[in-house]
Amino acid sequence: MVTKAERAAALRDRFGDLLTLSELAVVLRYPSVWAIRKARSRGHLPVPLVQMLPRRQWFATPEAVAELLSTLEREQQHASKED
Repeated sequence: MVTKAERAAALRDRFGDLLTLSELAVVLRYPSVWAIRKARSRGHLPVPLVQMLPRRQWFATPEAVAELLSTLEREQQHASKED
């Protein structure tokens, strides 16, 4: 099992300190940036986004994405143990 810190470091190595919405769509396997924006507007995006003023674009941190992926992995392992 990959640790959260290892996962965050791998994301940082691949994408840098911030992930754009298009990069986030790839990592979380959303079909498009539009789908990411729609999930965010509905309050269903499981990763917090940040905005750097004066830029209009939204970003996610590698740590936030790593936290989500680690949580999903733990839940999957827990569910498979119950089966």
